[in-house]
Amino acid sequence: MPVRAAFSLPILLLSAATFSPLSAQNSAPVLPFGSGAFICSYTGGKVGPQVVCSPKTTSNGHAERVVDRILKPIGLVRNFKVIECSNTDNCFATVLKGQRFIVYDGAFMQQIEDETETDWSAISIMAHEIGHHLQGHTIDGLGGQPLKEIEADKFSGFVLHQLGASLDESLVAVKALGDEHATSTHPAKPARLEAIRKGWLEAEAMYPKSRTSIRTPTAVAPKPIVTSSAPAVTSRPISAPKAPVRATVGCVSGDCEDGTGTFIYPTGERYVGEFEEGDKHGEGVEYYADGKVKYKGNFRDNLRSDYGMYFYRNGDKYVGWFQKNVPNGKGTYYFADGEHMAATFKNGQPLP
Repeated sequence: MPVRAAFSLPILLLSAATFSPLSAQNSAPVLPFGSGAFICSYTGGKVGPQVVCSPKTTSNGHAERVVDRILKPIGLVRNFKVIECSNTDNCFATVLKGQRFIVYDGAFMQQIEDETETDWSAISIMAHEIGHHLQGHTIDGLGGQPLKEIEADKFSGFVLHQLGASLDESLVAVKALGDEHATSTHPAKPARLEAIRKGWLEAEAMYPKSRTSIRTPTAVAPKPIVTSSAPAVTSRPISAPKAPVRATVGCVSGDCEDGTGTFIYPTGERYVGEFEEGDKHGEGVEYYADGKVKYKGNFRDNLRSDYGMYFYRNGDKYVGWFQKNVPNGKGTYYFADGEHMAATFKNGQPLP
């Protein structure tokens, strides 16, 4: 199904009397697309011959709240006028006389949510169009370009991570609506999906998701357990770890059964993080015996799983997805000499 989410419609060709969506009118204004006018739709398809804006509303409270929700994680306030236009079959960003607009078709957005069975699809489209504004795509005069779509998709992936969407939820709109073939203005679906993944993973690297809402050990050092038969063992903050005492083995502080604790192994290596039923489970950090970080990320049933960073002894580093202790999925291997390799890994090895 073609989707039309133009981000720079030729509204500037109209006079102020013809287009005045922010004031009450007796009839709905029509925005014609002249031949040769610049149009860049969400998927690269053709846009209909006219856009009809509703005269009954200057903006939509729900849509404005969605825009605010998208902007909040990046610390920006809304400086867009949000209006609803029927007969557009899209959501798009444009600029009229220096004023930024987000224009959307409510019926179209509802249809997308119904087809994908999630509201993340509509939110990701809105985030994509806001990305065009924030990247300056609507005012640079260069028209539609594949790089612009990649930048907007990457922004969408980053923001949806910050809003709480999973990687799959962040991809759902482009999966359903993207074109398999590249055009002069739009990359093919695989490239757009990869851009969203990169944005989401960059956000994950900076703000890793936690399985629970309990405090992460990077923020607060676990409290030591004090007993009458043994002196208290004071744990060190993760930000400045020191080598543990070799004679101390086992859970030295916190709750190593179902909570956050510090556990020292017979090898001298240490784990600080979340536990469930005595296993490493959730977010945590592993340290080598000399106190240097070995792994920082997520665990499931005592194994490195999901997203994390592994630091090798030779100075190499892997950042990406894990399964059963080894790299498995999208990731990047950084060599100590500065080179790096982005690949899909399976059972610890990059696929050709």
